[in-house]
Amino acid sequence: MIHGWHGPEILPTTTMPKLNSLIFVTPNYGETDIGGLATSARRIVRHLASAYPVTVVTPTELIPAFTYRVLDAEGVSVVEVGKAADLGLFSQFLADVIETVSQTMDNPLFLGFYCNTLAYATTLVAQLRGTAPLLFARGNDIDLDVFTEAAFPIHYALSHAQTVFCVSREIQAKVSAFCPAANTRFIANGLAVEEFPFQDGYAPAPRPVIGLFGDIKQKKGLDSLLAAMDFNRFSLRIVGELREETRKLLHGFFSLHPQAQSLVSHVPYVRGRDAMLNQYREVDIVCIPSSHEGMSNVMLEAMSIGKLCVCSKIGGALDVIRDGENGFLFEPRSVQGLHQALQRAEDCLRGGHETIRRQASSTIRNDFSASQEREGYLRVLGAIGA
Repeated sequence: MIHGWHGPEILPTTTMPKLNSLIFVTPNYGETDIGGLATSARRIVRHLASAYPVTVVTPTELIPAFTYRVLDAEGVSVVEVGKAADLGLFSQFLADVIETVSQTMDNPLFLGFYCNTLAYATTLVAQLRGTAPLLFARGNDIDLDVFTEAAFPIHYALSHAQTVFCVSREIQAKVSAFCPAANTRFIANGLAVEEFPFQDGYAPAPRPVIGLFGDIKQKKGLDSLLAAMDFNRFSLRIVGELREETRKLLHGFFSLHPQAQSLVSHVPYVRGRDAMLNQYREVDIVCIPSSHEGMSNVMLEAMSIGKLCVCSKIGGALDVIRDGENGFLFEPRSVQGLHQALQRAEDCLRGGHETIRRQASSTIRNDFSASQEREGYLRVLGAIGA
């Protein structure tokens, strides 16, 4: 054991996983986890599991702290590790669990999904086994966490990784600036495009509906969107979880603008492809006004079915959207820029929207499919002999 534990407590129903080749450590994975990180983790594990045996190690609040259990999820072994309030003690315990799992394997390859303290624990165990991990830089880890006390663990992990997969070219540039020694590689999110078919026969609503989707936390830009929207011309549909700070923001906005309350609807987080498709079809414009972003799954899904997307000029939007050709971009945090981008999108809805809709869908199908993402990861793994 790495940190002097006498061994992690195993729940009584647990049996150790079979011999596997890949150990994939991620902070979000379970079906109850919401947000793009969990969605992408599950998708990428499916890619990897199509070619290699995979064991996922992930924290959970569903079991007691400092215990773990092994489950089978669609042929993938999932080791759930009980979260603890003390991050330092939990990280030590997590490293011990990863090492315990790795001892059942010959020459495992370690993968750290999201470059925070979990990636640091993954890196330490990999080095103990005489190898280096593959890491995945996704967004908040490089945009936010590097400015916290996690900066040293992140830097250490990045500098000792075989490869750091970056979900956008902007994230790739930030990783290189923060850690010049990092060996970076850009592989974008991919979408199972056959599950998000182009919406034929679409006609915009008389009052266009703007959709804001996802885990609506502060960085998602709800404040900018509310300030930029003209409620004489648009209505707003929020689909997803409202964090406490965004609930307060919305409540404050309604107290100042009571006439807008009837033009804003909220649908709690929905699960499943069909439910998401129904929600996308209820809106005319999908807006992603985030202050920072990795590569939005919502953007890929919405563009695939032919929705007009208005996005901050950040992260993956810079890799996907060509302003005025397949969507609309504006400077992040610019209320005036967002207002103008929404006007441009509305003008498009009133005439000539079909061309941009089809360009948006073609972009995702041609350049950002799940099969392309899968090939990118498997090509790298094949080259290192996983």
